[in-house]
Amino acid sequence: MALFRRKPRITDAIYGNLMTSFGRVVDLDPMVKKPAMALAERVVAEYAEHAASLDAATYRGSTVYHLRLLAGSWIMSAEASVPRATAEVFEEAVAWRFEPLARGSGALAHRVSLLARGEAERDTRRE
Repeated sequence: MALFRRKPRITDAIYGNLMTSFGRVVDLDPMVKKPAMALAERVVAEYAEHAASLDAATYRGSTVYHLRLLAGSWIMSAEASVPRATAEVFEEAVAWRFEPLARGSGALAHRVSLLARGEAERDTRRE
């Protein structure tokens, strides 16, 4: 993963702009929205305790919403519709937003990004 040498400076305004921008485009394309939702739901299931803490600190469903937009940014990056650097900054921004609300919850942003980039080991078991 080619992240920045130093983390980008994230502010509430930058975070709001990223959320607004991806909120407008991720849900418009079902080929982005549905895989992004599946990734977000998987990470929320893996980190159920953190997700519950985040939802309690904000609003019900906020964790899935933020992670869905983040996953969508990585999917769009893979399609070259947004620069990879934008998805990298958005990953750091979501981690930046989550971490103060529930200690250790920044891991959710990194996990969904790892899955969206296809860098995680796949579970090929049949259920």
